[in-house]
Amino acid sequence: MDWSLLKRWAFGLVPLVGVIELSAHVVQCNRKVTDNDWIAAREYVRTRVRPEDLVVFAPRWVDPLGRQWFGDEIVTLAREARADETVFPRAFEVSIRGERASDLLGWREVERTKLGAVTVTTLANPSPQVLVDDLLTHVHAQGMRVARTDSGAECTWTRSSSQAGNLGFGPTIPAERFVCPGTFVGVSVVAVLDYTPRRCIYAPPPGGAAKLRLRFLDVAMGKALRGHHALYVEAERAAVGAPVLLSFEVAGKVLGRVVHRDGTGWTRFELDTSEWDGQRVELIAEIGSTEGHRRMYCFEASTRRAGL
Repeated sequence: MDWSLLKRWAFGLVPLVGVIELSAHVVQCNRKVTDNDWIAAREYVRTRVRPEDLVVFAPRWVDPLGRQWFGDEIVTLAREARADETVFPRAFEVSIRGERASDLLGWREVERTKLGAVTVTTLANPSPQVLVDDLLTHVHAQGMRVARTDSGAECTWTRSSSQAGNLGFGPTIPAERFVCPGTFVGVSVVAVLDYTPRRCIYAPPPGGAAKLRLRFLDVAMGKALRGHHALYVEAERAAVGAPVLLSFEVAGKVLGRVVHRDGTGWTRFELDTSEWDGQRVELIAEIGSTEGHRRMYCFEASTRRAGL
């Protein structure tokens, strides 16, 4: 046997295999996604997803298609307008063209299934956070009180119709909200600086010396209070507005103060609450800014324990 000839053939196959793999990758990434592919992916996820799981689409621009095909039953508001990914123990990443969801790059792959041109990857969160209490669940007449600090009069819990407008109008004014002179407080969905939707407590500060005071009643505490805050994208994109100050206190003791500055987008903060871990308390938040014009401010926060 001519071993030298065999070696030449073997070395010649190496670039050929590379070309074949590259061609297969190009075909995979450019294959048209059919209706049947979307339906198969939806049914795969529908039969496996649990309420505590996350569902995401990659690349990001395909998200509207994902929402259309998967529907509200799977693409819930809690998943789509989430504060972050930390409390989800597991995720289903629905992707095309070999793309990945950047927020889940550190998660462990459990399973990958190809359904035509759609790939569904099951991912496990390496260190899920344990949520104790979510302040958004307290935004109702029995769960909190709202007042302006300049007058001290409590704002009125109101049920009416929701209001929405065109670009620049701001986030949707929720049907259920606390109405205060010149402002209001309620849960809405805000498009933040990168136009990602975030569900949060919309609380535009009145401006000047006046602040909004939010008293969250009977909050179950953990070791930390973790949250995010931002302004509606059109209100902070030019980065010319006054900063917004958010502070928290329990029993007269200030937990901490955080500042949101225009141009920083959806920003995370975390405050130590280990002193009240395991207790139920009245948690007070104050929101203020030196100016009130277009301070379309929104925040969310939840009490947490250590990761699993």
